[in-house]
Amino acid sequence: MVGALYNGISGIKTHQFGIDVTSNNIANVNTTGFRANSPEFSSIFATNLDYVNANSPINNDYNYGVKVGSNAINVNDGSYVKADGAFNVAYSGKGWFVVGTNKNGSFDIKSPLSAMGQNYFTRDGSFSLDGEGYLVNSLGYYMYGINLKKIAEDGTFTATNDIEKDYASLGGSTLEPIQIPRELYYQPTLTSEVGLAINLNRTQNGKPISILQDEKGNFDKEKFLNQDVNTLMDFKGTPLDAKNHKDITFSITQNGKTTSYTFTYGKEGDNSFTTIKELTELIKKNTGLDLGLKLDANGLPTDHSLYLGNNTLQNITLGISGKLADKLELKAVNQKLDSIFETRIKEFDTAINYTDGDYVKYKGLIFQKNGNTPTAGNPLDDVNAWKLVDSSRVAAYSNNKTYQDGDLVAFEGKIYQKEPNNAQVGNPADDTQSWKEITDSIIGEVATYQGGTTYEEGNIISLNGLLYQKVNGAGDTNPLEDTIGWKILAVNSLSSTRLQVPTYESNTEIYDESGQKFILKNQYILIEQRDQSVTPPVNERWEVRSAIYDVTGKTLLSETPIINEISFNPDGSAEAPVFQVPFGNGNISVDLTKSQDGKTSSSFAYADSSVKSTTQDGAPEGILKEIVINDQGIILANFTNNKIEALGRFGIAAFVNDQGLSKVGGNLLEMNIRIRNGEASIVSGPPLLAWEDKGYAALKYGRVLDHMLETSNVDTGTALTDLIIYQRGYQMSAKSITTADQLMQEAIGLKRN
Repeated sequence: MVGALYNGISGIKTHQFGIDVTSNNIANVNTTGFRANSPEFSSIFATNLDYVNANSPINNDYNYGVKVGSNAINVNDGSYVKADGAFNVAYSGKGWFVVGTNKNGSFDIKSPLSAMGQNYFTRDGSFSLDGEGYLVNSLGYYMYGINLKKIAEDGTFTATNDIEKDYASLGGSTLEPIQIPRELYYQPTLTSEVGLAINLNRTQNGKPISILQDEKGNFDKEKFLNQDVNTLMDFKGTPLDAKNHKDITFSITQNGKTTSYTFTYGKEGDNSFTTIKELTELIKKNTGLDLGLKLDANGLPTDHSLYLGNNTLQNITLGISGKLADKLELKAVNQKLDSIFETRIKEFDTAINYTDGDYVKYKGLIFQKNGNTPTAGNPLDDVNAWKLVDSSRVAAYSNNKTYQDGDLVAFEGKIYQKEPNNAQVGNPADDTQSWKEITDSIIGEVATYQGGTTYEEGNIISLNGLLYQKVNGAGDTNPLEDTIGWKILAVNSLSSTRLQVPTYESNTEIYDESGQKFILKNQYILIEQRDQSVTPPVNERWEVRSAIYDVTGKTLLSETPIINEISFNPDGSAEAPVFQVPFGNGNISVDLTKSQDGKTSSSFAYADSSVKSTTQDGAPEGILKEIVINDQGIILANFTNNKIEALGRFGIAAFVNDQGLSKVGGNLLEMNIRIRNGEASIVSGPPLLAWEDKGYAALKYGRVLDHMLETSNVDTGTALTDLIIYQRGYQMSAKSITTADQLMQEAIGLKRN
């Protein structure tokens, strides 16, 4: 009976504890971040009843009473609700926010026993700023987190412009209070690095060839001549596509004989070409015709077309055909290209007194007077007074023709004359008795203007694709500058389509030390197409002209553009050196292959030319606009200059044994430290760093929810059920006491009787 009394009393006490805990859970059902407790009971002691059938195979233990075994913390997540506070956050996952009492203190998660001040752990994320700008909870305890210390005491913010350094700091273990002033000023930052990820489309944005310029901004004729023909476009911006439209054929008819020359785009074969210069040289060498630009007095192309002119001394009939000719719109069928000299050069006349530089015709040959000495016969015989300048009108030798004494023929690049009184036996090269070699065949052309040379009145020269004649006396002036001393001669010529080249332009905003905005302008011009069929393979290449402009992008501030190249490999990856553009008292480092956010440049023809991403480390001044907290618990400051910078992060610690933490009120828990064998140990285990300590310092056990709060994790249905169960347990324990008491009264009564 005494045992029954003892068991009843312990049952009342234990179930009373269960009722107290459960009612406390119910009372805190709306407490932010509250963690419910789950009481657990255990027996007090037991004894073995050896006197009861000792030989029985069944154990005869007997338990006495019940006690509170533990009051475990329920660590399951609660529900999450929206909150309006700027710094209201919730944490979902394993871990706790860290708070402390000392605003000058610190807490090293990896060395918790060395903490300066008292620190606590909570799931209540209802933080706000106090009067000094510190992040605190509702009790005024300071939120301990990673402080990047970018804010000076005067409220000035200094950006690091170093993302890797920020992440390295955000992965640290030392937590301390974070202060965020109400008025936070972002200092202007000088731009020192620019990264661009661009796509360059080789089939778009055609601009006239005058965009091919030197460092001073003048049209660069040599650069145009070295341009890959396959990069050019017609006046509509359609690529010539010389790789697939590669042939152009010239048919020259003179003296009744037609000779054809086919030139092919590519790097293989005798008559192959890739650049404009190579094409013009092939045409000149084989046909004597001039293909080039007409430039004005300022050295600019007059209409961006190629002109084909006959600057030789003889008339020709021309045919031009082929796929490339069609694309260039440079076509002709039996087109007469008369030489400007045809009507100016007369037949040799012994009665005329010729002067230096005069031209004459004689037997199909053209001679020029050499000096002012009197002539002593015809130009063929008087080699001292005359110089042969053209033999293109001399007919080619034919086996089927009978030649008279003195006749001239052209054979295998040489000019021969029929000897008198000798019968014709074979061709001029073999029949040396019948033929006399006069000279090599020669195609005459107009002399190119040479600066500093004195030209006599009437002299004709070629300059920039045009012919000029000296008038109003002799002189050494430049035809482009002296419109009185020179006149342009109208010549018969053919013109191509107006040529363009693919381009693109990017504008990047940059800033000086004072925050003043400027523009870094990059102009891209295609100079060579990719060709993997040749050895070695050719990559796609673009010229890049970089310069600093004012904020409008119209006024050039750089002394000269910085010229570089960017090329693209067969796999589409970009290659370009990182180069420096002078800016202020220093330089800006420019990378055209990638931006710092990881995006890379490309040359996709299926996508428009565009800037995919731009990064630069400069900024104008700014004022704090808002605070943003991401799911990693990182506190980001968004400024009016559109800069977003990390200030720090919420401190979060996790434990191996959350049950080892002790509640201290105010939704706070603390670590329990026990001394065992003379050494301090933490019951919950030492705190664990809740984020990676390398890389992007990402949270390992959960995530932070901005503008949310975690509610109590009390399950009201379970709590009410538990309350009824504990009540019944209490009542039954009380009943066992009254029953034992009645039995004791009966026993006492037996003694009296």
